[in-house]
Amino acid sequence: MNVLFIYNPASGKGRINKNIGLIEKEFIDHGYLPTIIKTNKPGDAKDLSIEYGNQFDLLVCAGGDGTLSEVVNGLMTLEKRPTVGYIPTGTTNDLAHMLGLPRKIKKALRIILHDGIKEKMDISEINNTYFTYAAATGKFAKASYDVKKIDKVRFGHLAYVARGIKDAFVDYKMPMKITYEAGIIEDTFGLILVLNGPRVGGVNLFLIKKSKLNDGVIEAKVFRRRKGRTLFTILSFFGFGGFSNKYVKTLKSSFYDIQAPMSVEWNTDGEKTHQGTVRLKVHQEALEMIVSKRASKQLFIKK
Repeated sequence: MNVLFIYNPASGKGRINKNIGLIEKEFIDHGYLPTIIKTNKPGDAKDLSIEYGNQFDLLVCAGGDGTLSEVVNGLMTLEKRPTVGYIPTGTTNDLAHMLGLPRKIKKALRIILHDGIKEKMDISEINNTYFTYAAATGKFAKASYDVKKIDKVRFGHLAYVARGIKDAFVDYKMPMKITYEAGIIEDTFGLILVLNGPRVGGVNLFLIKKSKLNDGVIEAKVFRRRKGRTLFTILSFFGFGGFSNKYVKTLKSSFYDIQAPMSVEWNTDGEKTHQGTVRLKVHQEALEMIVSKRASKQLFIKK
């Protein structure tokens, strides 16, 4: 069997570079013939996945959420897709936390090559961009992508916190019309979170743990704008695990058509991608990934 290993040498202060020999040996010891390629610039992981993805049985990537997002966007253009393993070396690594993939390289490799379980996972699409776990716009959403790389290296997760504080007192007024399976909602919102799983922004949302990663639907949390109260509502939402009330409504659907002004900026998996009106849809069980036994039991529907 053959494996393609794509890694971002700059992710996580470059610690992956010291372990390439170890990773190659682990692949060989488990019966894989490895092809190892490092990325040099943004977009490389996507291009490499498109060019070589259908030639391999297993594709393992190492990097942050952005590297994995590039790989997914590349593979979703292919008819024949390899199984994906992920070694998280970034700052936030939300999807890795959900999938039970540790930051320690040896432990992540053990799950990928020995202890893990293959699960087919939903992949969502917003306009022409694919994402694995989150799309967002509004208050705090810019913090995921509007952070300088050097600050992420120096300060880690604190760099995102500092950017979030800057955004805290901005009054987001986003008039939107949301069409989904159960009907239409039209209002002015302060934050929209579209989530495939119970974690975003480094925060575990324990009240939405019933969310599954292969059920064909994606959950939206829509926060009505309340003059002088939106910030408190959002902080309470994250502080108390993702509740719903009359100001935070939960929607579930396999698609969303969201009409919004061009001033609205969307991010997906932590990267800025679109502005204005968007259409989201779920591609059910579109990509096979290797996850921990715990994640397999808790986050995937068994058929």
